[in-house]
Formats: sequence, C-alpha cells, structure tokens
Amino acid sequence: MSINLSRSPFIIEIDETGQTGSKIELFLWTTGSQPASPQYTLSKKIPATNNINTYYDIAPYVKEYYTFGKWDNDAAIYFDVDISTNYIVNYVVKKYKEVSGTYTLLTPNVTGQFMNGYSEYMEGQNRVMQDVLLDEGTYFYNYDADIPTSQGNALAGSFDVEMEVGETIRYTNLSTAATQDYVATSAGVKSFGRVYTGWNLYGNKVEKLNTGSNVIWTAKFKPVCEPKYKPVVIDFVNKYGSWSRIYFLKANKRNVTVKADKYKLNPQALPYSPTQDGGQIHEFNKTGNESIRLNTGWVNDNYAEYLQQLLLSENVTLLDYDYNQFYNPVNVQTQSLEKQTGLNNGMMNYELTFDFAYDLINNVV
Repeated sequence: MSINLSRSPFIIEIDETGQTGSKIELFLWTTGSQPASPQYTLSKKIPATNNINTYYDIAPYVKEYYTFGKWDNDAAIYFDVDISTNYIVNYVVKKYKEVSGTYTLLTPNVTGQFMNGYSEYMEGQNRVMQDVLLDEGTYFYNYDADIPTSQGNALAGSFDVEMEVGETIRYTNLSTAATQDYVATSAGVKSFGRVYTGWNLYGNKVEKLNTGSNVIWTAKFKPVCEPKYKPVVIDFVNKYGSWSRIYFLKANKRNVTVKADKYKLNPQALPYSPTQDGGQIHEFNKTGNESIRLNTGWVNDNYAEYLQQLLLSENVTLLDYDYNQFYNPVNVQTQSLEKQTGLNNGMMNYELTFDFAYDLINNVV
C-alpha cells in the first residue's frame, strides 16, 4: 500500500467526459476497519464547458487524525514491530462524476496511507514515500557505560521502514562483523531500533534487503563517548513523518526571558512616603520563557540535510536528563542554517537554539 505525505498537497483529479461537476467521499481511520460513512464529502462544479477538470487536495483533512506527544522509548529496544497508529492514517477516496445533478461512482477507489511528512518541490506532486523513513548516512549517538542502556539519554533511537513479506533488515556489528537478520513475515510499516540489543558499545551498520537479497538502503550508527558535557537529546518528526533522534553532545546554555505589563501607581496620600508607598512603577501579568542553545559536536557532511529536516519539523521534543527526566516540547528558534562541508569548513559543529514551548509560570486554564 502506498504511503503519502500530508504536509504537502495530495491532489485527486476527476476529469470525465460530459461531467458538469464531481464529488469525492473521504474515509479516514487509524485503527480497525474502514468507517461505514465518509468523514468528509466534497463537491465542485466544473470551471467551464471547455475546462472540465476538478481537483481536490485531501491532505489538510488528515492532520487532525495524528497524535504526536513524544517519541516512544520502546521503539529503540524492540525490532520488527508495527508502527504506532498515532503516526499513520489510512484513507479511501470514492470518486463520483456529476451530470446535471446525477452522481455516478467511478472505479477504482483511491486507497493508501498518510504520514505527517512532506515532499520537496523538485520531487513533484503526490510523491509516494520511500521504503525507509530515514535518509542513508552515518548517525551518532551517546554511549556512556555508566548510563543504563534503557535510560532515555542512552538510547540510540529508532527508524521506521515499510516492509513487504520476505524483505530483510540486517544489522552488522562494526567491531566484530557479527550479523543479525529480521525477515518480514507480514507487510506494513515497522519500527526497528537503530542499534541491535547489546551492541551499543560498538555500533552497527543497518541494511535493508529486498526479496532478491539486494541491498537497497544502508546507514551506520556509531557511538560517541562525551567525557565532559552532558548530552541533550532532540527528537523530531522528520520529512517522512517518522520520529528521528539527534544527540547534541557539546556545550549547552540556558537563557530565561521575562516580560511584564507595567502601570504607574498613585501615592496613597500626600505628602508621599518614598520608602513605604512601594514606588511609582509596578508590574503585572509577568511571564517568563526559557530557551536553550545546543551544539552538536563534530559531525559529518550529511548532518546538514538532517538538521534541515529538524528546522522544518512541526513536532520537536528535548530530553536533558540531568536537568529533568521529561521529554519537553520545544520549538526551533533557529531560522537559518549555513550548510557546512568538510571541504570548506574542516571540522563541523552546528549550534541551534530551541524555545521551550510553554511559559515558566503555569497559566493553563
């Protein structure tokens, strides 16, 4: 089943000879079977008798069906498990042509699944997503023998992949060359830990093999032991609608910004008391926000594209385990990024700033 990306338009076209209008019925669901009734019914008249094409963009109607809170820790320690239904939406589109008020069902229906990713302009319209929802490349994660491997800031992360029966995900230990295979026994989008259980010290190469045993995707996941700073974890929904993880391994700095409304207070009596009347200018509606500036540490060339996806993400969380053990919702304050290369820059470090997505004072009503 094709997987489409709901942050870019997904166009349904109806162009039938003699039509005076058209209609679509859109069925959406995350669990169970297709609903009996459509969630949305949309209709249009043709623009003109010499231009009968009608178009419907169904992508905006999908977004309310996702549930993004935080990345699921379990996804880093389990392998070959179905992706959470919070992140994927099934759809069926029934198409009708209208001729003078009479609707006729057209076949076949348009079916597939959506994830909350996007395509780029040069990739064209109605892009079908690639099988592995992570770009090829080399990725780094924090390794510290003193941190339990089940703890959030020790997990390498996960990746999602669309599997067909008989396809294989293969792990190869970067030190011992030992391998571990997972062969799909059912089709669908599956989650896999980036690092095989017990190999955190060494890291591994991960490959996807098709049913003909040909390698069609490769990535490496390597450990980094940071001896000085406390690494901070950023999780975000990438361009394919899948959770991704970046470790910011070097120095971080927090900043607090406070704002308030002010008013001028009249004295209680004249002559006034400069020491007891509390001054002239008072503040109210005082609020504060916190931000944090992070550094990746030394990375390779492909991190520029990875960080671009982070800047464009609508769902980002931050885990600073030594500060608190929560996955804090954040927004990326950094609005521009110079894409560095080893040729031009030599050693490459990226510095990004994040705003915590809530006020310091709880004012939720």
